[in-house]
Amino acid sequence: MAAAKLCLKARPTGAQLADRLHPVDGGAPDGLELYLAAQDIASSEAMDGVVERIEAAGLPSGFALLIEGPVDSLDGGDFDVTRASEADVEVVRRLAQLTRRIGAVAVNIHLITPSPDLGRLTLDYRATLLERSVPFIQSFVEVTRAAGAVPTIENMPPVLRMRRSDFSFTPIGMCAADLNWMSERVSGLRVLVDTSHAGLYLNARAGATGSHAWVEPLRTYIRQLPNDGSTVLEYVQAFGPYLDNAQISNASGLLGEGLPYSEGEVDLDPVIAWLGEHTRHIVTETIEPNNDNARYMRDALQRMRSVLA
Repeated sequence: MAAAKLCLKARPTGAQLADRLHPVDGGAPDGLELYLAAQDIASSEAMDGVVERIEAAGLPSGFALLIEGPVDSLDGGDFDVTRASEADVEVVRRLAQLTRRIGAVAVNIHLITPSPDLGRLTLDYRATLLERSVPFIQSFVEVTRAAGAVPTIENMPPVLRMRRSDFSFTPIGMCAADLNWMSERVSGLRVLVDTSHAGLYLNARAGATGSHAWVEPLRTYIRQLPNDGSTVLEYVQAFGPYLDNAQISNASGLLGEGLPYSEGEVDLDPVIAWLGEHTRHIVTETIEPNNDNARYMRDALQRMRSVLA
């Protein structure tokens, strides 16, 4: 496999596209992963706007575009691979339409079934939900591959904030075994690993504490899941041949998601060194104080370039 392309992440707004394409030391990124909220695909006009802004950006030859699907759906609910919702099916269709129009090389969705209900966190229900999600994932793979892109699923953190500071939980999608199980059953499916999500999951497994009432039942459940290693490097390596892309940020405790490259508990340098040889694209995904000025992402990009130099 060729060395991974190093990419930044952006919503497809004019301000964020201009910011991400501004050269940093070492030049512009090799690509962008576009996070699409439900509002970006809510109508033909919204999708046309995304395409127009991408075309106006004047991307260089060989520039990679990846798409990440929303955590919200078109019916106002949460995107959920198990609920067999027409709204979620339509999300996948529209992601594929945009993929064709902008020439995206990969489309990522979340292996997620969010709910605040801790009673769902059982191994029996996990098995039921994994089986229930297979037809939806199969359809996702088929329409994405037909659009010319690689379909990927992403690992989840132990606590889902849903981009609105919620406390929700998913019985599936945290351990590497879940994503490998799905990839074994759905031909053509690949994995995008998120290092921050992995770090938070491993922290929960190792006994990270907190004052919330959900901490103990969540940890009890996570400790029953298959062991994917004790470090983020071991976790990402657990995906073997199914691994395709990665999202990079640091993590701390149970809720410290999307931290700058060197400000969390994960030593990302050895992870990047390994991912550089085993993935096609590595995307910076730090949470920014100002989404129109991705200074932490640009810092992460420079640090990854240094590791891989």
